[in-house]
Amino acid sequence: MLTMRSSAHIAGNRHRLSFPLCSASTGRPGAKGSAACLLAEWRRLLNAESRRLWLEMQWRTHLGRVRSMQT
Repeated sequence: MLTMRSSAHIAGNRHRLSFPLCSASTGRPGAKGSAACLLAEWRRLLNAESRRLWLEMQWRTHLGRVRSMQT
């Protein structure tokens, strides 16, 4: 259960340009602002997945080298 003691506990969205400059704004952003936020989020997710795949490939290469040195 979520308990809010005052409006100060509501996260503001002042860092987004499409939100009103109200400290307790919980409205949805305009179309232009939300598209930019969505693209940024997709870019972040794709970068994270790309890095995860790269690290997995590097780890497998390392394990292959270690196994070849042991035999």
